[in-house]
Amino acid sequence: MKVLTLVFFLMLLPLQAGEGLYQRPVIVGASLSDGFYLPEMGLPFSGKSKDLGMHHYLQKVRKAGGARILNLGSNWMFVAPVAKGDYQVKKAREAKPTVVFAIDFLFWYLYGNERSRSEEDRKLSRLEFFEKGLSKLATFECPVVVGTIPDAERSVGVILAPAQYPGAGTIAAANLRLERWFKEHPEMVKVDLAGFHRLAVNDEAIELGGVTVPAGNSRATFLQWDLLHPTPRGIETIVKVAVAALKKGGE
Repeated sequence: MKVLTLVFFLMLLPLQAGEGLYQRPVIVGASLSDGFYLPEMGLPFSGKSKDLGMHHYLQKVRKAGGARILNLGSNWMFVAPVAKGDYQVKKAREAKPTVVFAIDFLFWYLYGNERSRSEEDRKLSRLEFFEKGLSKLATFECPVVVGTIPDAERSVGVILAPAQYPGAGTIAAANLRLERWFKEHPEMVKVDLAGFHRLAVNDEAIELGGVTVPAGNSRATFLQWDLLHPTPRGIETIVKVAVAALKKGGE
């Protein structure tokens, strides 16, 4: 069964903007959250990248009005995940969120290289460093929507340096740890970002609520040419799946 089939159909109706969980939504994370348009790589990401910010797509599934969606995601998370993550979590907690979307928050706590860590953190294994990201998300007292970790091996040498790639075994171990973490924290909501990415990068058919993007079309539909960052259709789909997972978790 395709990864999106079970959850996408729940997203057909718009959300009530001022209702319950969506009174004060906050987004934390890296480039998927902030918005990343590849031709602007190396620039201040002020053009089309900002149009790809997750908050735009989350707003589309809400009715007009309600609290502004606070997007704290940063394209520069890879430079210093601890400092950026601490800042985002601090600002998010100050906003007293009713729900936090952390779809790609954990990515750079597993990927990355030693240069992005403090001297003390360089002593930690990737999985030990990953626990730091989990501990930050566990400080929230509201539902947190968290994505699993995609295997971006196909992006190595394209946008990722070899030293940034954790390896398939480490990624699998991190996702197993995430499964246990979700059970330990039932208020957290899982989004199978890894599964979505795997189908798209392999150009497999993806079913979305009865509409199928056929094999041979999904890669170009959902991913930019680096095979990591989503297209507008990709981020829209990820947001819809995230909101559907949250809705399902609240039933």
